[in-house]
Amino acid sequence: METIQKLKENTAIFLPENGLEEKLNQAAKENRKLIIKLGFDPTAPDLHLGHAVVLKKLKQFQDLGHQIVILVGSFTARIGDPTGKNKSRKPLTAEEVQHNAETYITQLSKIIDVEKAQIVFNSDWLDQLSFSEVIQIMSNVTVAQLMQRNDFNKRFTENSPIAMHELVYPILQGFDSVKINADIEMGGTDQLFNCTMGRQLQETFKMSGQIVMCMPLLRGLDGKEKMSKSLNNIIGLTDEPNEMFGKTMSIPDDLIPEFLDLTTDFSSKEKQEIRKRLEQENPMNIKKLIAKNIISQYHDKKSAEDAEEFFINQFQNKNAEAKSFTSIMISSLKNELNEMTLIDLCAIIKNDITKSANRRLIESGAVQINHEKILNPYELIPLIKETKIKIGKRNFYELL
Repeated sequence: METIQKLKENTAIFLPENGLEEKLNQAAKENRKLIIKLGFDPTAPDLHLGHAVVLKKLKQFQDLGHQIVILVGSFTARIGDPTGKNKSRKPLTAEEVQHNAETYITQLSKIIDVEKAQIVFNSDWLDQLSFSEVIQIMSNVTVAQLMQRNDFNKRFTENSPIAMHELVYPILQGFDSVKINADIEMGGTDQLFNCTMGRQLQETFKMSGQIVMCMPLLRGLDGKEKMSKSLNNIIGLTDEPNEMFGKTMSIPDDLIPEFLDLTTDFSSKEKQEIRKRLEQENPMNIKKLIAKNIISQYHDKKSAEDAEEFFINQFQNKNAEAKSFTSIMISSLKNELNEMTLIDLCAIIKNDITKSANRRLIESGAVQINHEKILNPYELIPLIKETKIKIGKRNFYELL
């Protein structure tokens, strides 16, 4: 019972509610491991703490001896999937898929034992399907069922285009579960529809339906949107320790409980004690604990201690370079798009030097956004309150 409780900890959605107990009992009777599926389309080469929420739950199953299957959407990434917004994502080339997949798998090793995991590519079977076989699979799903997906329903109601390949995508993802005979499929809450599609198709093929486990979507550094590289609000798994520490310290105070639950590996008792401390202490102290814990997971304890010391010297000590931040009002930037290229932003803020000089500073790594070096002068920077900007050695700014 304690094991089941631990596996369900922090889970946002679990369908059916008693399914895990039944699957574990069934596997025990059959003397086999559960097959736990996590699928991803390698649409970008970087993993971050938002991805780690699901990966750490996978690790719990792996530590109990169950079979983790990492399913790479090598076929589905090439057709483009629905983004959950108002348009489909751009499809990737085979070369981009291969490059991103290799990078992903390397980063996965920071959390799970890749050597013990099974890594499969859905192009191995989807590329082999004849068109008549695809039609046969699609015949098991109705349009009404597909329109239950929130973004499809919303776009249909608003008369926004929905391409046919977008409707097919969840069916193909569900068919992946049929092919690997998944007992459990994991993902974020934004994958609920696609995961339940897998369960439906398995039952159509006279198989035992998979359990659906959806983890919460970790909010990014802005404290509003989910962590996403496109929003520049991430802490990457490959970030350097000083970067990780500085970014964690930049999160809004109301995000502390979420980060404590979803990004740290403190015990339940330790988390409870830290929550009590949060009621009485300066939130900065708690952020330091969280930052050090994160760095210890993805680097080591020595790196975490060094990163804390660097942060204190850089941003807290009276003799640090940054004694204060100069406030920049977002309204003064006069940008209706709420974003701006880094070179334009620097040219406005640091207007005592030429635009070319600002470009040289950026390209030399002397410009940081929220403690992260940005080397591309034309990278779009969201204009978000409390964004911290460092230009050169002694110029510190904050958007308000």
